[in-house]
Amino acid sequence: MAADNQPNYAKIGFFILAGVALVVGTLVYLGGVGATQHEFLAETHFSFPVSGLDVGSAVNFRGVRVGSVRRISFIGAEYDDIGNPHDRRQIYVELALDKRLFRFGGKEEHVNETLARLVERGLHATVSSSGVTGLSKIELNFPKIPREDEKISWRPKYIVIPPSPAFLQSATDSVTQLLDQLNRMDFVAAWSNVVEVTGSANVFLQDVTSLIQAQKGNMGEIMDNVREASIGLRAFTDEIRANPAALLRSSTPDRLDETR
Repeated sequence: MAADNQPNYAKIGFFILAGVALVVGTLVYLGGVGATQHEFLAETHFSFPVSGLDVGSAVNFRGVRVGSVRRISFIGAEYDDIGNPHDRRQIYVELALDKRLFRFGGKEEHVNETLARLVERGLHATVSSSGVTGLSKIELNFPKIPREDEKISWRPKYIVIPPSPAFLQSATDSVTQLLDQLNRMDFVAAWSNVVEVTGSANVFLQDVTSLIQAQKGNMGEIMDNVREASIGLRAFTDEIRANPAALLRSSTPDRLDETR
């Protein structure tokens, strides 16, 4: 009886090992095959710094997370045959996207064609900040203003989603252009024009003032003439009101003999 109540260490060890293997297998599946079986790859590139962007950063399509950043490198490190040497310094970003979120009623096998059609319609990639954390993410969206087709000088491995400047980069470019225009302006000539226009305005005002002063003595005579004209017009109006037929004849006709 005592021997039957002793624990079976072999069975306990087997169940422990089986549990550990199950946990490890689940983690491997979720982090490996399970996480990648619904993925397909795309790429984008940027000519400006992508500060805050890192491997694992979110990729959103119109606000919905559809994938993550798989790899960040340089175009020159990823491709050898590059037509434009300046493109070698561009930043290469590889995107891992979820097939299930790009089916749009089709099959997962056709997601590459779906993404290609979206790119033809103007889909672009933008680096945007996630908030106060300083982290960045990739936003996929359609531009409000149509952009010209971008020509790349290498043969990409995956579908290329054209880049669009980030908000801060666009603002920086706008400020730079404004400062450049200000530097090109001739402020001395502009101030000379302002002084010249101001002087011309002063001369015009002086001429108007002199004219008013010269005609001030005649204002009384002019007002008398206006007053006399007003009295004559009032008298004419009273006469027409009393005898409307006067408008149709130049003088009063003679009375007929029968009425004398």
